Amino acid sequence: MAPDPCRDLSVSSQLTGAGLGTLLGPRLRERRSELGKTLADVAGEASLSSGYLSSIEKGSSIPSLPVLARIAHALEVSLAEILRSSGSARLARGRFGDGSGVEPLAAEGSQLQVVRCGANPGEQGGAPVSLGNGDVFVFLDRGALEITVDDGVFELGGGDALHCDRPRMIRWRALGDRPAVSLWVTGAGTRNR
Repeated sequence: MAPDPCRDLSVSSQLTGAGLGTLLGPRLRERRSELGKTLADVAGEASLSSGYLSSIEKGSSIPSLPVLARIAHALEVSLAEILRSSGSARLARGRFGDGSGVEPLAAEGSQLQVVRCGANPGEQGGAPVSLGNGDVFVFLDRGALEITVDDGVFELGGGDALHCDRPRMIRWRALGDRPAVSLWVTGAGTRNR
């Protein structure tokens, strides 16, 4: 398949140059506020001084992994979530072209599958995203699609959206005389992480 001239996908971090402390501190402070805990509460639960925890939240100190694990426990959140949230913003740029085919749009490491699916009239196929990872959301940018979800059949026109609650099977068929361009979103599942 020839490359789509209307497609330009690049991925870059929006967090380049920011230090770990400036990313981690605000996340910890935000979580502490969500729980309604004081600095002294969390410091006590994590066996730290309030001054040291304050310096971590301000970004002037970076805790060791064992200390960060104790803080995460006190904040009732996993260590993985604290670390993921501290540097996960990524930008994926692109434009929807009329070309046929499937193109992933989510940045690498995303917990979502985001796929652009283009189809010429009469083309058909299965879900361009993996099923079994939760709900599936479909937005039809242009054209017309018939989408079969489990036992239901839906016709979508440009601008329509379909939310499928944990579907077991999805099939689609492009209708009309114009190409159909759609956006599909679901959870990434464990194989894409």
